[in-house]
Amino acid sequence: MSLEALVHLDEPYTHQAVVRALKNSKRLDWNVVEEVTETNAEGCPANVKLQWLEYELIDWHHVAKHDTDSLANAYCIRKGLIRKSQLAYNMTKYLSKHPNSILKEAIPETWQFELDHVDYFDEAMNEVFEVERDLESDENHMFIIKPSMANKAAGIKVFNSMDQLRAIFEEPESDSEEEDDEDQEDLSQVREWVIQRYIHNPLLVNKRKFHIRAYVMAKSNIQVYVYRDMLALFAMKEYDTSNLDDNLIHLTNTCIQTEEEEYNEASSVKLFWELPLKESELNHIFEQMKKILADVYDACASEMTTFQAIPNAFELFGIDFMIDEDLKVYFLEANAFPDFKQTGGKLQHIIQELFESTSRVAIEPFFTDGKEVHDEKMIKVFEKELLSL
Repeated sequence: MSLEALVHLDEPYTHQAVVRALKNSKRLDWNVVEEVTETNAEGCPANVKLQWLEYELIDWHHVAKHDTDSLANAYCIRKGLIRKSQLAYNMTKYLSKHPNSILKEAIPETWQFELDHVDYFDEAMNEVFEVERDLESDENHMFIIKPSMANKAAGIKVFNSMDQLRAIFEEPESDSEEEDDEDQEDLSQVREWVIQRYIHNPLLVNKRKFHIRAYVMAKSNIQVYVYRDMLALFAMKEYDTSNLDDNLIHLTNTCIQTEEEEYNEASSVKLFWELPLKESELNHIFEQMKKILADVYDACASEMTTFQAIPNAFELFGIDFMIDEDLKVYFLEANAFPDFKQTGGKLQHIIQELFESTSRVAIEPFFTDGKEVHDEKMIKVFEKELLSL
């Protein structure tokens, strides 16, 4: 007997890979319904066993009503992980209870920053007086500011002076009639930001900065796995701290590069395990990542008002790490519904295999015997039985 699955993801790159993964299942026979809209997603039919949809299309009433025989591809509440300011709060709270956690060294020094209008800039800076103090000193202290909820590198800036920081909020708004990018954030409406101390000594490869994009799958209530095949995403230009205005030097998100004439996918997207490091060094980095992820998810899952891991859900997150020249690993941020397309064409097989592993580890056991499935590329990093909601 076939099981009914609703599948719709806006990006064809991702949508097609998910459909293939379900149809390749060796333990389940899926009837995949792909014609899903906001209209017909409401009132999900009782016979639907799996919703793998954009977050806004998921019928949460159906998820709650069919908690033992229906599965969704997202947790309803997880802002404690994916909102940068809420994550910063949770990390601070966790470290107050676990001062010896690896997060003490793995989280860049972070400040929550709220600004309603540039006219109140001075008052807002008083709340982050350490940043103000360092910017006014004679030393070259560098920081990075990020909107709490924006994605695809929108609004991220590097700065080392009060004038540079203030100018971020004084920039004229772009002409909305000329903007045709639906992903473009209206930063004039952003009130909540985080400021982090800039990692000034990143590990460089070919003189370019990069970050690691790891795909992390959380399921049920709660087990967390990191997918072993990770990406190394490179900045387009050589690293240079004398120029903080050029995001192509400092930001490693490939989504800001694709419109550039010089963009070359092969030099911007590589595999972590193929970086020019010793195997022992790569393993050392990976072990740090696993420990960091365990404590990050422990911190977030312990805060039930901002992260609720329910038994009949799973979710894939894009987790970003930075490595410094001493091979120390830093946790940067977590992204819900990550942009899998930035993996590119050459490495598309990584995403296909990721979804197939997710199907084996998160979906198939839920609808069969419930036994944990071993997958050599899905490495469990955390498990905890949370209180029932």
